[in-house]
Amino acid sequence: MPSPLAESRIAAEGTCRSYDAREDNPYGYLPSIAPGVVFSVLFGSSMLWHAYQAYRTRTPWLWVLVVGGLGEVIGWVARSVATACSYSVPLFQMQLAALIISPTFITAGIYIVLSRIIPLVGTDKSPLRPKFYLYIFIAVDIISLAVQAAGGGKAAAAFAKETDTKVGTNIMVAGIIFQMVSIIVFELLFCLVTFKALPQIRASRSLSLLCGATTISVAAILVRSVYRTIELLQGWRGYLITRERYFIALDGAMIVVALVVYNALNPGELLRKMELEKMKDPTPGGRLDEEK
Repeated sequence: MPSPLAESRIAAEGTCRSYDAREDNPYGYLPSIAPGVVFSVLFGSSMLWHAYQAYRTRTPWLWVLVVGGLGEVIGWVARSVATACSYSVPLFQMQLAALIISPTFITAGIYIVLSRIIPLVGTDKSPLRPKFYLYIFIAVDIISLAVQAAGGGKAAAAFAKETDTKVGTNIMVAGIIFQMVSIIVFELLFCLVTFKALPQIRASRSLSLLCGATTISVAAILVRSVYRTIELLQGWRGYLITRERYFIALDGAMIVVALVVYNALNPGELLRKMELEKMKDPTPGGRLDEEK
C-alpha cells in the first residue's frame, strides 16, 4: 500500500499552494472548506458546552469529553486550512493524528458512565467490577494508540527514506483493529448490563435517558471505528480514503453524534439524580428497583 505522502511530489513539507488535479496530494482529493468549518464550529460549541456542564455539575471526569472535543476541533481546523494548503505534509499529519486520537477520550467518558451506572443498579448486573471497565478498556485504548503511533512513525520514517511504507501501515491497521475489537466487546458487556437491569431502567427516567444516550454514543463510535478499519485496510489510495464524503458521514458526523448526545443528556446531571433516588431508598437497587 503506497503512502499518500510518498505519492505526493512536494518540494517542501510546508508548501502551501493551490490544488492541481493533475498532481496528487496526501488526501487524494481537495478537502472541502464547508465541512471543515461546520465541524470545527460544531465540535467547538460542544466542547465549550461540556466544559460548562463539567463546571456546573462539579463532575471532573466530564473533562475527558472536553479534551475529545478539543482534539476534533484541531483536526477539523487543520482540514479547513488544508483547503488552501492541501500539499502541506505537516497539516495532513496534524489532522490525521488529532482525528484518530480524539475519539479515545470520548470512549473513556463512556467507560466511566457505565462504571458509575453499575453500583446504582447493582453490581450483580455486571460480569465485571465497575472499576475494571476503566482499567481494562482504557488500558486497551492506550495500547492501541501506542501501536498506531508506532506504525505511523515507522511509515513516516519509511517515507523520509523514500522506501516502502507497507510495514508501518500494517502496524497502524493492527492498532485500529485492536481498538475496534475492544469497542465491540465493551458494547456487548454494556448490552448485557442494560438487559439485566431492564426493570430498574424502566423505573427511572434518569437512568433510561442516560442508557439511551450511552447506547447512541457507543453505536456512533462503533460505526466510525468499523469505517476507519476498512478505510485503512483498503490502503492509502483505497476507495474510501480518497472520497471525502465517506469521511464526513462516517467519521465526522458519527463523532458529532457521540459527543453531542451527552450535551443534550448530561451524564453528570443524570447520575446525580439517580444517586438522589438511591439515597431516598437505600435498599438493593433503591427506587431504581421499583416498577412505575
